[in-house]
Amino acid sequence: MTQTINDLLSAFLQVIAFTFIPFIFFLFLKDKNVTFFKYLGFTQPTKKSIAIVIIVSLLSVCSMIGLALIDDGIKQAMLSPNSVTGKFRVEGFNLTCILSILIMALIKTSLSEEIFFRGFLAKQLIHKLGFQIGNSIQSVIFGLVHLLLFWVLTKTTIIPLIIITIFSTSIGWIIGYIKEKYANGSVIPGWIAHGLGNTVSYLIISFLL
Repeated sequence: MTQTINDLLSAFLQVIAFTFIPFIFFLFLKDKNVTFFKYLGFTQPTKKSIAIVIIVSLLSVCSMIGLALIDDGIKQAMLSPNSVTGKFRVEGFNLTCILSILIMALIKTSLSEEIFFRGFLAKQLIHKLGFQIGNSIQSVIFGLVHLLLFWVLTKTTIIPLIIITIFSTSIGWIIGYIKEKYANGSVIPGWIAHGLGNTVSYLIISFLL
């Protein structure tokens, strides 16, 4: 129970941290009729966007698992004791670990990252630079952040780092595309895709790979 409470506290603190900069920008928003949640993109998505992101999420999981099975370097990096999945693997399959995975996947990573990268950064860049350039820049930044985190945690070799960067960048671009083209600017489909993909991949990599 203590571990679960600590995980929840850590997750909510990260969400708050990722929401801080968007909130500062929101304070200077000219249209005072827009709520902060709407500003971040917490609006009603289309049913089509939900269906699309579920398919994209499952395909991304299959791709990542496939890469791990093909390349031993990627597999070893994912199972490194310092990586997220490596730590879950060491902890073992139990209720506390499952709760930790759900909190990590659904709140700490997916919610905080969708708020900042798609709900804030992509919106600002697309507004100023247009969709193609703005969405591309946010996805590259998203990929580079994952590159840095993965390298800091695993100290793996160059090939897994390159693959992780390309994979993260591609997913960031696709989610941004779905948000703008199919979801009426809602971050909810991206949150679903991100959370579902992380949950399934954490479980498979941690306990089945």
